[in-house]
Amino acid sequence: MTVKSKMKTIIFLISAVMSTLLLSGCATDTYVSQENRDKFAGIDVSKFLISECLAPEREVHIAIAEHFAFDKYQLRDLDKINLDTFVKEIRGLKGRITIVGHTDYKGSLEYNERLSQRRAKSVADYLKGQLDPTQYDWEVKHLGETQPLLSGKTDKDRAENRRAFIVFEEAQKYEEMPFCEPPKPERKVYMAMTPHFDFDKSVLKQEDLTQLDDFTTKLSGLQGSIMVAGHTDQAGSLSYNEKLAERRAETVVEYLKTKLDPKQFIWEVKSFGKLQPAINERSEKADALNRRAFIVFKESDITAEQQALAGSEQEAVSSESE
Repeated sequence: MTVKSKMKTIIFLISAVMSTLLLSGCATDTYVSQENRDKFAGIDVSKFLISECLAPEREVHIAIAEHFAFDKYQLRDLDKINLDTFVKEIRGLKGRITIVGHTDYKGSLEYNERLSQRRAKSVADYLKGQLDPTQYDWEVKHLGETQPLLSGKTDKDRAENRRAFIVFEEAQKYEEMPFCEPPKPERKVYMAMTPHFDFDKSVLKQEDLTQLDDFTTKLSGLQGSIMVAGHTDQAGSLSYNEKLAERRAETVVEYLKTKLDPKQFIWEVKSFGKLQPAINERSEKADALNRRAFIVFKESDITAEQQALAGSEQEAVSSESE
């Protein structure tokens, strides 16, 4: 992979973090900060675009810690040098710092998730020791092995994937811009996944029940839509897997309805069978990760008619089960 193509890949992945920082709800202009134009000269920086109220540019700075040893989360000197430069760039500014930890593919999904969390925390702890933590909103994310920078399996590829991304976005000072109203409060969106289905089964395991319990806790007092999508691995026919994926999604819905008030939500079940694998390869590990259900909650107001419909559907399900 060339340096230029690698940088494009890095920019693409950072854009996934940046997408969580977009503002909406007011008249907007669009810009790319001069700092990023200079840093990535000759490379398409359109993915750094930020929707901005008509005001002077906010500063955006990025950094990467990419020298983690295998199965380690301690920062090395080269990464500390990069972070020290990052600190100098944002010192005196106020805003949000987002840190996302990653691992290579070695190890289980659960172990790598914890390892990536420790890597992100190491970066956060180091930055907080160099900055005034009260001047920033901190967001620490851990994606484990799910978003590799490089898809190869060589030692070099694995080393590149052991990393943490850091993004700083300067806060917008709305009180200094009476012509620009702050965006309306964002609607909440929560996601969960149940990736522990056995082959050809639709029974939830304890690990998934724990995930769903955490998910329902976040929805306390909220209304909105819940979409559950079922998936399978590549074994079996298209029609069989579509039915199996539907059973998995329905199993999740049935469990969620025991933990929530069904009338407060609009329910949608989707079945993708084997058409949308999370990992597009054939191996025991890939097949296991592809046997999953994905759950998305989007906050919205529920009308009385929708509540009544949800209640009648739930009563019909209850009577059938009796």
